[in-house]
Amino acid sequence: MFKRFLFLTVLAMVLQACSTPVTETPVSATEPAATAVSVTETPLPTESAPPVTEEQPTESAIAHANVPTTGITDRATAHDNDNALTFETKVVRSGDEFFRNRFERPFSADEMNYLPDLDIVNFSIISDDIFYYVKISFVSLDAATQSLTGSYGVEIDRNGDGRAELLLVTQGPYTERFSADQVKVFLDVNGDVGGSKINRPDDYPSDGFETAVFDLSQNLYPKDDADFAWVRQATDGSLPAVEIAFKKWIFGGKEAFMWSADASGLLINPAMLYAQDFMSAEEAGAANNQDPNYPIKALAAFDNTCRVSLGFNVTGIEPLGCFVKPPDIERVSEPAKEGPNSTCGQYTELCERTGN
Repeated sequence: MFKRFLFLTVLAMVLQACSTPVTETPVSATEPAATAVSVTETPLPTESAPPVTEEQPTESAIAHANVPTTGITDRATAHDNDNALTFETKVVRSGDEFFRNRFERPFSADEMNYLPDLDIVNFSIISDDIFYYVKISFVSLDAATQSLTGSYGVEIDRNGDGRAELLLVTQGPYTERFSADQVKVFLDVNGDVGGSKINRPDDYPSDGFETAVFDLSQNLYPKDDADFAWVRQATDGSLPAVEIAFKKWIFGGKEAFMWSADASGLLINPAMLYAQDFMSAEEAGAANNQDPNYPIKALAAFDNTCRVSLGFNVTGIEPLGCFVKPPDIERVSEPAKEGPNSTCGQYTELCERTGN
């Protein structure tokens, strides 16, 4: 009898518990349920951390002792082919020679849309006691952004053999204030830039300007000189320009070199700057509509200049020189990896300061 009573009592308690309503806790709209968390989910921004829509370059915390101001002595000025008056024809008549590493291509691929902030007009060099200043001017700003959107560069060739040994490369955004964070510098220490035949296509396994010697984002700079190279947006009369400054000490007091300028719609690749060694004429396309490879294809949005001498008189047979004689008597150089004509033979102090 007692066992039956105990059984009925327990059964009644169980039935009462099952009939008790359960109150659900609502999930807050601002508090996701734990089971809904995804490993790819991006946290919502808070008021103290606004959303970042575009990655901006971070300036280094290095304290600079030598900031460029402005050059005081004009050294050389030259003019490049430009397309300001003829771009609507989508044709370049001169200045574009694929097989000689000369390019006049401030146009997009295929459609040949004009890119005025890549179309070099003038390039000049001035100096003061500490710096050289290379100014590169363009037809106009990019129409959509009203800014200079390209990557711009300076090539330095000390012995006039057509093989630049030093390359300075910039990356925007640019301001009117000099920045050392927007420029990088590379050396071709092994002397093989351009392959076995400079300014001619070949399949020589060149790695270009393979050695970075200045990049403040990597805390990399020549010993005792974090102020080695700078860039800013400037003007050349009514034309927009970039001005690239670099220290004079790299030449060891022997001021003699050739220099040229580059403009690219993509970040200049120091390993593959001499494009005719890495693609065929058919792949690159052409800017002249009389060429069977027209229009521009893979090698688009790029402009470079001839080379100007500073500190010595040219003979006229220097490859890429602004007054180069016909190709049949143009000087041909071989890669120099050792000796006084090698890169570190010409840039002794720079190589010593960077451990190369």
